[in-house]
Formats: sequence, C-alpha cells, structure tokens
Amino acid sequence: QPHRLCAAALGPATVPAAAKPKSVQVVTGSGAGDKDGRDWQNAMPIGALNKALGRARPGAGYLIGFEPAGGGSIPLDKGQLLIKVSGEEGRPVFVQAGLIAGDHELAAGNGDSPLFKSSKPWSVENFGRRGRSFFAIANGASHLRLSGFRIDGTPADGFFKFRAKQATTFSDIAISDIEARNVGRIIETERGASLRNLLVNDCKAVGIVRGFARFRDLSDATFRNLELDADNMDGGGKNVCQLIALSAGENVLFENITLRNALNEPPPPKKGKEPGYVQGDGIVCERKTRNITVRNCHASRMGDGGFDLKTTNVTMEDCTTDSCKFGARIWAEGDNVIRRCDFRNPVARNETMGACVQAGGTLEIVDTRMQAGPGTVAVSLSNKKNQKPPHVVMRGGSIETTGGGKVAHCNGDGVLEIYDVMVDGKLTTHRYVFKKKE
Repeated sequence: QPHRLCAAALGPATVPAAAKPKSVQVVTGSGAGDKDGRDWQNAMPIGALNKALGRARPGAGYLIGFEPAGGGSIPLDKGQLLIKVSGEEGRPVFVQAGLIAGDHELAAGNGDSPLFKSSKPWSVENFGRRGRSFFAIANGASHLRLSGFRIDGTPADGFFKFRAKQATTFSDIAISDIEARNVGRIIETERGASLRNLLVNDCKAVGIVRGFARFRDLSDATFRNLELDADNMDGGGKNVCQLIALSAGENVLFENITLRNALNEPPPPKKGKEPGYVQGDGIVCERKTRNITVRNCHASRMGDGGFDLKTTNVTMEDCTTDSCKFGARIWAEGDNVIRRCDFRNPVARNETMGACVQAGGTLEIVDTRMQAGPGTVAVSLSNKKNQKPPHVVMRGGSIETTGGGKVAHCNGDGVLEIYDVMVDGKLTTHRYVFKKKE
C-alpha cells in the first residue's frame, strides 16, 4: 500500500501544527467531471490552476494528482504556473504533487516515474537553450509549502524560479520531497530576490548540469537530507556546475547532504598554452556570506572544491570528502573551525596541486583526519592579495602522507601550527613558517 498523505498533513516537520490547508482543490492534467476541483472525480485541469493560484487565500491547498498506474505526465516546458499570492504565518499556501488516493488525498509518487517531464528530448547539449521554469514565484510571495514533485528534464532556468528584478523579499518557504533527473537547475533566483526563512529538505537529484539551487541572497535557511549527484554531466564552456551556490546572506545550515560527481573539464589548450582550470563544486558560498554551518555533509569526485566557502565564520563538523581537488576551501578571516572531519584522496588536476584543506585566512582544525597522496598536500596555505597571510592551527587528529604527498604548502607568507597531531604515525607538535620567495 502506498503511504497516504492526507491533505491535513502536507507540511514538513518544521511547519507548526496549525499550518494545515483550510481548503483543498485537486488538479489533474486534463481535469474530470465538473472540473471544479472538489474531488478527483471533478478535478480541475492543470490549465485552470494559474487562475486558481491567482486568487488563493491563506491556508489553501492545491493537490496535483496522477494515476497510480502511471503512463501520464505533465509537460514542464509548455506553459508556466505563476505563484504571486502569499499565505500567512500559520496558514501557508500549499502546492503538492503525488498519486491520486481517496477522494482528495495524495500518495507519494514513485521516483522512477516522473510526474513532470520535458516534452522535448533533453540533453546536456541543449538544456541551456530551453525555456522557462515551470513555477515562477513573484511579488514576494511568502508562506509557501511546495512538495512532492517528480521531475525529468529542467532548463537552466530551474523548476522553481523566484523572480524579482528589483530588491524583493520572499519568506517562510518550504520546498521538500523533490526527486529529479536531467537537471539544468531545480531552484533559481533572479538578482533582486532575497529569501528568508527557507527550508529545503528530503530531495534527490541525479544528472545535474548547472546546479540544484542558486541563491543571490539567502538568510536564516536550512538545507537538510539532500542527495545530489551531478553524474559527470559536463555542460562545457561557461556551464560550470555548482551543486548549491549562495552569493550573499547569513545564518545558513547545511546538514546531511551528499554531493557527488560535479566535474567540468576545460577545453583543450591552444598550442604552447597551459591546460585550463578544472571546475565543478559541491557547496559554494561567496564572500558576502556570514555564519555558515556545514554538518554531516559528504562530497566526492568534485573537479574543484567539495566545500568552497569564502564565508566569514564557517563551522564544519563531521563532514567527509573523497577524491576532490580540494576537500574544503576556507578563504576568509574570521571564526572559522573544522571539527571531526575526514578529508581523503585530494586530486591534482592539470597544473593545480590538490589539497585536503586550502586556507586563505584564519582557520582552526580540531580532531580531523587528512590523507594526501602523490602531487597533493594536506594543508595548502593560499596567500591572497589585500589579505593578511593565512594562519591555520590544527589540534589533534592525524595527517597521513603517501607517495610524496606533503603535510603543508604555501604560495607566499603563511603559518601552520600543529599540536599533538599524528603525522605518519608519529605524535607531532610543530610550527611551519613560510616566507614569500623574493
């Protein structure tokens, strides 16, 4: 028996108990009966949903249903649904997809059968030339719960796009239980869109070209229980993959996230030129971000960084990386700390030395294991222009080097202090001081 999701229990766990739909309308691809949405025998057609969403009241729920036997999907590239109304605190607007059950209930969809699919053949070569997002969220629409979507074949414009040319705030948004494959992006934001109080949880995506989600400005947000596998879909050129990207914001938690296989090879070098830089990242937070926590997250086989964090005040706990060029990159000065993490098998790519951790500012590393093999280093100190020399302190944990791998490297001035660290089996306390070569 499929697990049934009653209309009264649609919200994610963080939604207050009072936040349940006060009224429900049900929707199918072509509609049925009177087409007023009161039950599945009289379902509203998807073509009427835009009008219904335009007059949605706080507490309203819209359930998009599909036959359990399968065989039918809604094209995600023939029209766009616009959400521009807001719920209220404790009375959000719900939009959910799933399998038809009961009179007006949904069962969770089967991840093997997409409910929303590109009507045209999707490929890595053509995804960037394809249309608009399926959902456009505009006018600062807030207090929304979006869940249950099974998706195949999105453009770079995303499946959900928060639209705002000018500065606009969207708040109290939950996006959950999404399964997708063949992804340009799932969540995209325009430059004016600022998101607050966002929850993204329990999502899975395989085959990702540009990323799962990109945010221009995001604060007070949680990402939890995500499995994101780019599956080595290299879009080429400027189509660099960053699985989750954040340009600005603060107070963001990433927890229980698995990131795999984002790798973008540069074009072949011209004669006499050096090979280009290999790209592809897991989680990227740019310089205008603060107070980021990454907990129990795992990155593997990234062309560049598993966790590329230019953030001021980073906390990483209980994370692992394997076979990335850089496990973690910590760029800024601030209260930056890595605790109980495990960084293995960094990979040198083209002319770039791989590293378990690359630090360009201040960083404390506690009870963490690093393993560096041929052509790589455990701790790379990266001296940046207009910034103080990097200073890293490591306490406890271990560093293992094999095949000529190094404990530390610096491109200029920098300091690495290690205290009671097992270095190749020997308990070591040492201060590495690097000076710029004149």
